[in-house]
Amino acid sequence: MTYATEDFVRRAVASLLRREYAGKFVCAPCLVTLLHERMHRGWRKSEIERAMAKVFQSPDALTCMPTMICAVCTKTKPCLGSPRRSPL
Repeated sequence: MTYATEDFVRRAVASLLRREYAGKFVCAPCLVTLLHERMHRGWRKSEIERAMAKVFQSPDALTCMPTMICAVCTKTKPCLGSPRRSPL
């Protein structure tokens, strides 16, 4: 896995959490599945999984919650989310 893979996955996760799942939290397995379905066919699921582990280790602008109910599978797991921006 190269830095480009991690960077690409990080951007895709941020975009997904800011648009379709704004204000919600999603666990790593669900994020991997969602990204694998939406990304170009050339991406292997294992590449996305490895990059996702890095995204969870250093979420940057995303919020990592150690225990949260996933918006997709409704299981309590560590999840990532993007906080909603308050209107000005």
